[in-house]
Amino acid sequence: MEKASEREKRRTAMLDRLAAVLEQVGFPHGMAKVYAALTLADSEGLSTGELVEELGISKASVSNAMQFLVGTDLVERYRVRGSREAHYRILKGRWGDILARKFAATSYVRSVAEDAMTVVESPAARERLEEMRDVYAFFEQEFESIMQRFNERTRR
Repeated sequence: MEKASEREKRRTAMLDRLAAVLEQVGFPHGMAKVYAALTLADSEGLSTGELVEELGISKASVSNAMQFLVGTDLVERYRVRGSREAHYRILKGRWGDILARKFAATSYVRSVAEDAMTVVESPAARERLEEMRDVYAFFEQEFESIMQRFNERTRR
């Protein structure tokens, strides 16, 4: 049987790993740690105090992270009877929305590259912009197809 301290070390390592991945996809460090802790929570969610204790961060850091996470509909605040603290839990079904927003950014980059091509005169600059446009146009088209298939799959 695994000792509690070993389990805790493995859980902490996984929290750090998950937070690092979230940072790589654009989450600020503090928000990534909070979201990772909520993801790995044994219960429905965690209180402000539990997040402070587990992550070793201040209440202000938790509050700042929650303003963003609640504001982007990734997390919701809820009350627990008998507790004065706010509790937070992850909302289900949000990852598809997050990816759709990321995918939408490809359209913007492609569009800006096309606009930039109308003002450059240098063949070298134009070549770089064409490559940028072509790559983003390809992914824009592919992401649209991926999201359609994902939405069909989740409706089942």
